[in-house]
Amino acid sequence: MGRGEILANLGFYVVAIDAYLHGKRMSELEKKRSNVEKYEDIVEVAIHTAEDAKRLFHKYFKHIDTVQKDAYYAYGVSMGSLTGFYLASIETLLKGLVGLVCTPSMVDYYQDKAALYHFNQGFFYEKKLAYYEMLDPLRHFERLRNKSIFMGVGIKDEIVKPVFAEALHKVLPETILKHYDTGHISTKEMLDDSFKFIEEVAHANNPR
Repeated sequence: MGRGEILANLGFYVVAIDAYLHGKRMSELEKKRSNVEKYEDIVEVAIHTAEDAKRLFHKYFKHIDTVQKDAYYAYGVSMGSLTGFYLASIETLLKGLVGLVCTPSMVDYYQDKAALYHFNQGFFYEKKLAYYEMLDPLRHFERLRNKSIFMGVGIKDEIVKPVFAEALHKVLPETILKHYDTGHISTKEMLDDSFKFIEEVAHANNPR
């Protein structure tokens, strides 16, 4: 059973959209780009997807009778976690967030990938960093206050290093940060902990 089905069985109305330029939203041009070229736009993908999710909730889902109107939650893995962190930073109704093998960082994460994949570093690279600086959930951690946040990271993860989640936990110690003996993949223990967390957060925001 997948994560979405488990969350649905816990009582959540689950919406899982394709990320921008992923799945059915991938253009023919995007299909021809290399993985490194796609990585150069990974932060924009997360930003765009978060804005899509916010718009969808307010335009459609909050008007459904069986959906709670004043609170919703995000559950993201890897790049999906950055989408969740950014969404939490721009949406007052988002009350809880789970990020697995996660990063709340835009700037530091992007610089890490730029060094690894040798991105072209010139005018447009610097322009991107300046833009990310304005939106970065880690740099602007105060935007995440009063959010219930669970972060599960792998101590052997070299793709999304635990340092980014650790940096957020340092400035927001009320967040929950758990380390697991894994790489860039979720474990049963990580999943069980995350489901328990989000169920408890949702119950606190809607105790009926």
